[in-house]
Amino acid sequence: MLEWLQDRLSRQQGIAIWVVKQVDDTTLHLCGKGMAEGTERVSRRRRALGRGTFVGPVRIGEHHEVLHSNLFAWLPLRDELRLIDDREAEYAGRRYHVSWVPERCWRFQGPLISHPQRNDGKLRFVSHEDVAAIREKTTAPSASTTPSRNADGWSLAARDDD
Repeated sequence: MLEWLQDRLSRQQGIAIWVVKQVDDTTLHLCGKGMAEGTERVSRRRRALGRGTFVGPVRIGEHHEVLHSNLFAWLPLRDELRLIDDREAEYAGRRYHVSWVPERCWRFQGPLISHPQRNDGKLRFVSHEDVAAIREKTTAPSASTTPSRNADGWSLAARDDD
């Protein structure tokens, strides 16, 4: 009874989570700590987070930006994922490498890749947008080449310097 009353009084309360942008075989692309918010009861949101079916607002970052949960791959409860250090985390008895996702990539909807980066003498991995597919499309010769300007009947006029 008391749990029901607490849920009823604190529906706007957020649930502490980790925000994971992408999960690879051995790497978690981690945005950081966040809060799962919404108007549902806390107990229902907690169950949805446990099942991986939570849909709703996620508050994240220093500026407490609110983004939709669909932008992220995984939202584990804060006590379920243990950060060992800046480079490793443990979840469900399994260790993952951690690659930190900068704020500019939180809305990116393509794949991320991880690059090592030194900061204050410490080695960290940072995630970046994988633009290899886009780059490949721009460098590949296409079947439809752009016609020359003379092909459509127009040509540049000779410059008159008089």
